[in-house]
Amino acid sequence: MSKENNKVRFDFIESVVWWEGQINATHLANKFQLSRQAASSVLQQYRDKYPFYLRYNQSSKAFIATDDFYHLAQLTPFSNYLTLTTEPHQKSANCQQHANVFAFEVEAPLRNINPIQVQPILRAIREKLAIDIGYISLSSPDYLDRIIQPHAMIFDGLRWHVRAYCNKNSQFRDFTLSRFNGEATFEGKATHLAEQDDKWQTMVDVVIEADPRFNDQQKRIIEQDFQMENGQKTITTRAALVNYLLRRLHIDSYKNTPEEQQIVLTSDSRKCVTPYLP
Repeated sequence: MSKENNKVRFDFIESVVWWEGQINATHLANKFQLSRQAASSVLQQYRDKYPFYLRYNQSSKAFIATDDFYHLAQLTPFSNYLTLTTEPHQKSANCQQHANVFAFEVEAPLRNINPIQVQPILRAIREKLAIDIGYISLSSPDYLDRIIQPHAMIFDGLRWHVRAYCNKNSQFRDFTLSRFNGEATFEGKATHLAEQDDKWQTMVDVVIEADPRFNDQQKRIIEQDFQMENGQKTITTRAALVNYLLRRLHIDSYKNTPEEQQIVLTSDSRKCVTPYLP
């Protein structure tokens, strides 16, 4: 194996271990289309080079990060983890199927995230588990334990959210990833999965057009900017993500001038998405 391939595969190993806390041959086999034997050989080469970074855990059948790994290895950004674990045939602007979890992103994250908090949530998503973890909110300024059943992570262009069933509120909700804290404990298998999340399963057409306050020439400029056809652009998204999309497009509120506004929802689309807004 060339030095270049070696580096790519070692970078992949470290990124997965940073954010999941563990890795096994299946990760490498799926990512690089290797046989299990070849994937195991790559892992062994990594361990030969960094003998104190990983230790094998029999119960999870995976290599677990040691304290030395976190002290000596270089932190890899969460965006790198998502990029590296994206399946090549699934890359798109709206939905990316990652090797072990579903994550939805618009662009690279702008904020750092603590891997200690991310790891148990990723495991809960991957293995369909319920998890008990501390969470702070604007209505509850102290960290309180919550049992959630997460099934996806969402990036809204500014910060990460966890889509999960909340046992306390008995409904699917979005939780801000940076507001989780404390030691997480697992509460067995999840009983509420993504398939039962109605807003997650419902697809909605968000239809935009140029602000009607523009003149015809200005409208044509906006239509070209947003690749509109017949004066409109349709963006299909999940009902649970509508509010994030409107914020991303800066049409969650109405601006005083058309130059500030630029685009608006069509009247029919506004009626369609209103039930899914906060």
